[in-house]
Order: sequence, then structure tokens, then C-alpha cells
Amino acid sequence: MQYTLADTIKTVLKQAVKFLTYSYCAFILCYFILRLIFWDRLWVVALLGNFLPLILLPILLLPFLGFLIIKNHWFSIGSSIACIVLLSWLHVKYFSPESTSIASAQPSLKILSHNVGWYAVQSPTLVQLIKQEQPDLIFLQEIVRKHTLRAFAWLQAEYPYQIGIPPVGILSKYPILSSETLHLAGHPETQQRAIIKFKNQEIVVYNMQATGPWFRISRKLPFIKIPIYKYAHRSPEIEDLVERVKQETLPLIVAGDFNMTDEAQDYYSVQKVMQDAFLKAGFGFGFTWPRSFFAKRLNMNLSYPVCRIDYVWYSKDWGAKSSSVLEATESDHLPLAAELVLLSSAK
Repeated sequence: MQYTLADTIKTVLKQAVKFLTYSYCAFILCYFILRLIFWDRLWVVALLGNFLPLILLPILLLPFLGFLIIKNHWFSIGSSIACIVLLSWLHVKYFSPESTSIASAQPSLKILSHNVGWYAVQSPTLVQLIKQEQPDLIFLQEIVRKHTLRAFAWLQAEYPYQIGIPPVGILSKYPILSSETLHLAGHPETQQRAIIKFKNQEIVVYNMQATGPWFRISRKLPFIKIPIYKYAHRSPEIEDLVERVKQETLPLIVAGDFNMTDEAQDYYSVQKVMQDAFLKAGFGFGFTWPRSFFAKRLNMNLSYPVCRIDYVWYSKDWGAKSSSVLEATESDHLPLAAELVLLSSAK
């Protein structure tokens, strides 16, 4: 039998697809084994966890590859089971918001949280966003003096209660009874804690800005340098926050830029003491960062964030009525909105 060039190319492509498919399966298997053993104690696992939903999506193709190309009975069965498990997980976690029984008479509070990216977001844009959404309580991170001098001043009539201490700020329609600036775990990042009078009930709010992870070049051998994912500064801040939350007795809301995804070990530490508004009442992946991943390098204005690192958290005194990611501003973060309902009053 004589093989043509087309037959050779077809065979090579088929072998390449088989190799990539088996390599991907081995990669996913190794990831979950390492995650089970180390979780975020191993930096590679922590880094991959940031993009877990996207990393797992190719599993949806495996049954078709198994049937059309690999043609292995057991692979087809295993990949089909994996596909069903993945679809179930995606549905339960990202595409099935919980229904909360909320009476119309219960007071609600509209929240807006946005990392404005230092000088990125212009004051008119910020004001336009706020006037469009009409939130009751606003948490801002990475603000600069121009925001407090312009945007805060322009919003004074609608939001008479303001704490603008760059790089964080809170604007409220309700009276701010007291406030303090925090540096969780003694780190340089700035956070805020305030007590607000809401419908004759005092509530506690935290405006959160956690230390972001970064890459550091590490020399393993004299001739080998590799980038290492560093995130150790964030964990003590999260631990400090969790301990503070445990001591709070008033209804509590914590919002802001946590610089962690919902697959990080730190996320699950926070989830033990508070509820995630988007997880409870949002729909979809809720990605908020980075808005323009390739914009600077390719001179393109893309809006395809791949991580969820901005959150609105709340204590058991609240219920989440809705939560959504809003349209982009000039920042690399997307704004996050939520509507919370006060279910009970602290005694």
C-alpha cells in the first residue's frame, strides 16, 4: 500500500493529538494529586489554581477526541465521566445561584466595590459609574489624591459621609459613626474598618486591599534561573482579617480587592467565617481581573479577565439578594456590585 503525503500528514496530526491529549490528562491528574497533598504550600499548585476553571475546560473535548481519534474504549468511558463531573461542578459552583427567602420589608443595602488602579480611572468615569449604579455604600481601593479632591467632592451631596484616605476610601449614604485605618499583619497595604448607622442598626464594614502576589526570579543552579510565584505576604493578612471577623458582634460586610481567587487556600479560610455574595447570588465565573491582559504589549483593548479576586463578603446577619460584575472602567479591575438584605439585628 502506497502512502501519500496527505496520509502522512494525517497520521502525524493524529499522533500529535494523542500525545497532547494524554499529556493534558497526566497534567490534570498530577495537579490534583499535588493539590491534595500540598495545596497552596506548593507555589506551582497555587499558581495553577488561579486559572482552574479555564484549565479544566478542555476536559469537555476529551470524549469527542476519545471517540474520533484515540478510539480507546476505556479512555472514552473515563473522559465521559470526567466531563460529567466537570459540568456538574461548574453548574453547582458558578451557574446556580442560591435562592434566599427575603421579605420585601427587610432593609437592603446596595454595595459597590472597585479597585480604580491608582491613576487609571478618571474621576468623571468613577462618578458616572456611581451615579449609574446608585449604591448605598461604596468601597474603593488604590485611589489617589485626585479622586478625593474631585470625585469625592462631586459626590458630596449624594454621599455626605466619606472617608478618603488614599489608597482606600469609603463613601456612604448612611452616617459613619467611627473609622480606623488598618495595616493587617503589620504589612504596608492599607485597609479600613468603619461602623455605620444603617436603619437604626450599627453595622461594621471593612474595606480590603490585600498584598498582591508577584513573580521573583530564583537561581536554582548557577546557570538556571526560573520565576517563582510568591504570595506569602497575603496569607498573614487574611489570617489577621479572619481573627478580627471572629471578634465582631455587629452585622458585618467586608469588600474589596483580596488578590486571591476562589481556589486559593486563603479563600477557604475566609469562607469559614463569612459568605461570598457572588458565589451565593451571582451567575457565571465572576472574573474581575485583569481587564486588559495583553493591552500594553499588543496595543489592544481587550476585556477578557481570567481571575476573580474582588469580593463582597458578609456575615450570617445578611442575605445576598444579587451580585454582578459591572462594565469596565479604565482600571484593570472590573467593578463588583451586590445587594445585601439585613436578616437580623445584633443584640
